[in-house]
Amino acid sequence: MDECKKWNLVWVGKNKVAPLEPHEMEFLLGFPKDHTRGVGKTQRYKSLGNSFQVDTVAYHLSVLRRMFPNGVRVLSLFTGIGGGEVALHKLGIHMRVVVSVEIGEANRRILRGWWDQTQTGTLFEIPNVKSLTDERVASFVSRFGGFDLVIGGSPCNNLAGSNRHHRDGLEGKHSALFYDYVRILNFVKSAMGTQFIVC
Repeated sequence: MDECKKWNLVWVGKNKVAPLEPHEMEFLLGFPKDHTRGVGKTQRYKSLGNSFQVDTVAYHLSVLRRMFPNGVRVLSLFTGIGGGEVALHKLGIHMRVVVSVEIGEANRRILRGWWDQTQTGTLFEIPNVKSLTDERVASFVSRFGGFDLVIGGSPCNNLAGSNRHHRDGLEGKHSALFYDYVRILNFVKSAMGTQFIVC
């Protein structure tokens, strides 16, 4: 059982375990079929391992359908492969604009590929949360009239994988990026008051 937890193995027969295939992980996490196709298998595992269950997020975001019938303006921090964006799309909520912050090049490529196939809104991609300065956030708030939703994934690497015992709280290399989440969120709050939703 420890090995199953450590390596994300599933029972496939009597006394027989195997790792989930990327397409099985996509299905279990609620992503569209072949969402991560187009990058290497190892990268697919890594990207999916850093994702969350889309349908669970969609359940929490479902109240937005009535609140924003004309669509939402989204600031997406640590976007990953677009779990929040896929959740909004599944709910039928139009994304007028998404400012996506994601350091992983493969993740950005996956999100961009999905976006180009499914969306009509505008996607702005920022490769590093450190480059999203207060001045840049202010320019986006001014340009788009603010954000309706600030949504954030996790900057930590490999949430579902075998490195769980190596993490060291907010002092870790990736975990420390949570401080930027708070910095950006506080600036958006001061720029807009409380007229947006945080998820």
